[in-house]
Amino acid sequence: MKLIWYLLVKLYVRTGFAFYYKKVEVLGLENVPKKTAVLFVANHQNALIDPLLLGAFLPRQLHFLTRADVFDKPLVRALLSSVNMLPIYRIRDGRDSLSKNEEVFQKCFKILNSKGTVLIFPEGNHNIQRRVRNISKGFTRIVFGALDQYGDHELMVVPVGINYTNARKYASSVSLHIGEPIRANDYYQREKHTVSSAALKEEVRDRLKGLTTHIEDLENYSYLESCFLEEDFLDPQKVNDKLEQPELLNPADRNTAPEFNMLMPLVKVNSFFPLRIWNYLKPKIREEEFISTYKFSVGLTAFPLFYMVQAWIIAAFYGSVAGWIYFGLSLLTVWLLTKSR
Repeated sequence: MKLIWYLLVKLYVRTGFAFYYKKVEVLGLENVPKKTAVLFVANHQNALIDPLLLGAFLPRQLHFLTRADVFDKPLVRALLSSVNMLPIYRIRDGRDSLSKNEEVFQKCFKILNSKGTVLIFPEGNHNIQRRVRNISKGFTRIVFGALDQYGDHELMVVPVGINYTNARKYASSVSLHIGEPIRANDYYQREKHTVSSAALKEEVRDRLKGLTTHIEDLENYSYLESCFLEEDFLDPQKVNDKLEQPELLNPADRNTAPEFNMLMPLVKVNSFFPLRIWNYLKPKIREEEFISTYKFSVGLTAFPLFYMVQAWIIAAFYGSVAGWIYFGLSLLTVWLLTKSR
């Protein structure tokens, strides 16, 4: 029953992304082992959108390690737990909370022993910048802890690069680049976890730097980013190759003037109340990495709910056929607006 619920949520979220992103590209699906235990590791730019994207588009059933503070409310905890999300505690959650991680790690060991999958963001936090930050050793503790207990099983680490044209904007695009799997057993030394951890961390960071845009020069970060069109960032290898010769780069000619879209006024009028909810929430967002998370959440819930209420009212006056036509046209106009921006 839990698997059915997971698949239904996955389908709903994936459908939501079809209305939120202009384009989602997934490259390297052949690199995902079908039956072997897998620890997915990915870069982390865009708060909860990152795990939602991977959960929606990766072919395996995932278990997600998620920052513990989002589990504070009982209803949220129950919902997140129902879709395989596990809380991971950090120092900022209080040193006493760190002891709770041992229980979470044991769950991860059992999942991997049963040839399941776990997703972790080894940078340890999110940041909107287009770069791979330093890798924490937490994911290696899961890898080598699992091999300590179940060393006779093969464990693969699969890196995934998430690349946004603009992580803050609605109707932008995203590409997921799935790298070749790393056989963790080859790095495992039972009596030398420190050496094993350092080697695996270095390998994972190098792989992630090839799967996502990596701007190393923070002093000139803004200038280097401006040398590319937003669409360029969907192909990180091409961008990274050009970044190796920064002296040859020049600011890209970006046309920032918004083009008029005749569907926009129609959608705004038809979505008055959901947009009011977004306008209420927007000033309360403290971290820019959460802009897309809140925006997508409103789109996933308030918009279809409002259209359903409107459709029910129309059906009450003009019949069920009219209600269904209104509901279908409302969804269609949003989808067309997303794809035409």
